[in-house]
Amino acid sequence: MIWHGLRPSLGMKTRLPFFLLLFSFFSIQAQDFNSFLSKNVKEGMVNYSAIKKNSADLNALLKEIANAPANKGDDEKAFLINTYNLFVIKGIVDHYPVEGPLKIDGFFDKQTFNLRGKQVTLNQLEKEVLMKQFPDARLHFVLVCAAKGCPKLASFAYTGSELESQLEKQIRAVINDSEFIRLSGPTAQVSQIFDWYVADFGGKDQVIPFIQKHLLKKVKLNPKYSFYEYDWRLNELK
Repeated sequence: MIWHGLRPSLGMKTRLPFFLLLFSFFSIQAQDFNSFLSKNVKEGMVNYSAIKKNSADLNALLKEIANAPANKGDDEKAFLINTYNLFVIKGIVDHYPVEGPLKIDGFFDKQTFNLRGKQVTLNQLEKEVLMKQFPDARLHFVLVCAAKGCPKLASFAYTGSELESQLEKQIRAVINDSEFIRLSGPTAQVSQIFDWYVADFGGKDQVIPFIQKHLLKKVKLNPKYSFYEYDWRLNELK
């Protein structure tokens, strides 16, 4: 906000440094997330081996998450998306080498991570924090559970200022991935994500309209669809 000819009140003076500090914190944090992901994620696959050998950057990010101030709106939504994906990487690295997340006991509902001083599981972060604050079906295309059947992990960090465009970009990439939405003419085989979280998409009858909306290929999809088996093997860069 630009003030023309107005003298800020004492309250404004005392609050301004806090907002500047908050902006600076999340700006630096987004840069750190971005640097880590661009270095360790290629075409959706994660270099867990390299992260395991040198975990300094990962640990630094985890420390930032543990001490992060609360935020609102898209800044908070982006922060929580990045946090979920980083916690997943941490969970795998702690047990690496491993064949996939389901080979780790309680990977989603027992293992905990430090979010602002509170211990949370991945399921709690996804369902009780993220989806509760920001009910958005698009989150299922950016939260990546370390399996090959997941949407591919982005090699960039999500930021509040660019979140809408980033979400739309990622959804288009996922929906138009022939391994994720498998088309045979107008008939689609779809990920079990659309089964597990069908309510978030508005019910069974809304799955195809959701896909059709983001599909670049000019084909009118059959309203009937089926599911292929989810691939729980590790999304590991080799």
